[in-house]
Amino acid sequence: MTMSPWSALRIGLARVALHKRLVLWLYLCNVAFAGVLLFPFRNVIGEIGKSDLSHDFVSGFSLDSFIDFLNRHALSFQTLGYAALGLGVAYLLLSIFLTAGIVTALACDQRVSMRRFLTGAGRTFGRFVRLFVFFLLVMGLLGVAYSFGLAPRIDAWREAATTDRAAFLRRALGVVLLIVAGSLTVMVFDYAKIRAVVDRRRGMFRTLLAAFAFCLRRSLHVVPLFYLNVLMVGVLFGAYLLLEGFFSNATTLSLWSLFVLQQLFVVGRVVAKLSFFSSQLSYYRGVGVPADSLSVPVPRAEPEPVPLAPTTAL
Repeated sequence: MTMSPWSALRIGLARVALHKRLVLWLYLCNVAFAGVLLFPFRNVIGEIGKSDLSHDFVSGFSLDSFIDFLNRHALSFQTLGYAALGLGVAYLLLSIFLTAGIVTALACDQRVSMRRFLTGAGRTFGRFVRLFVFFLLVMGLLGVAYSFGLAPRIDAWREAATTDRAAFLRRALGVVLLIVAGSLTVMVFDYAKIRAVVDRRRGMFRTLLAAFAFCLRRSLHVVPLFYLNVLMVGVLFGAYLLLEGFFSNATTLSLWSLFVLQQLFVVGRVVAKLSFFSSQLSYYRGVGVPADSLSVPVPRAEPEPVPLAPTTAL
């Protein structure tokens, strides 16, 4: 059974519409975490407002004033750095937790409640953390391969190039290849997450290998589907940057319009994130997912014996 990338994208967007309450939940999570993220910076912003540095920012940036401000408030910036590090780790864990809930919820053919969303996220959170560790390892290997393999070769090409333009194009080609390899790695891990939820896999290494085999076997469909979603994200960012320029005037109406535009952009990013998983999930289910040699059968629980009704003596 085959399914075109366009069909998978269309079905995926329909599934997002079915689970539209996910958009609201994730939007509220973004707003809440943004508020938490701004809290550590409040004191530093207040100190800037009380100092002459605020006037320097308006009249013209002065590096000497900024360095002097850093020296006088070094302790505050050190505390701010620790807070930013802690919030970064918290955001990473929250993102993994929400991703686990997203895939679990999208795998359901009916609307899910908040309780079911959180339960599904908690049940698969450990598996997604292990997949994230594997993701870091793979991306690290790609970085090492680029640094010690492709980059020196590109430098050799640049030295042999007769013009600066040719050298630039060769270096740009290397960066493009690295980006493509990284994006395809993200795609494979997306299918690993889907397989972990849909097939209830617990061995994440074997799940990752099976996802790689699935993507390799059906690359003519999964790759265009992935980049269709990437194109949708690109159109979203392009539209935002284009419309943002119309609200550059410092008026009340312009500021409020820009705020509304930014909130719509956040909602659009949430929908795009859901579209990635939903369309890939639709394709994974739509092709029937043939048996794979790397798959491990999911053990089925034995049915519990039904107790017999007590008999009464005649």
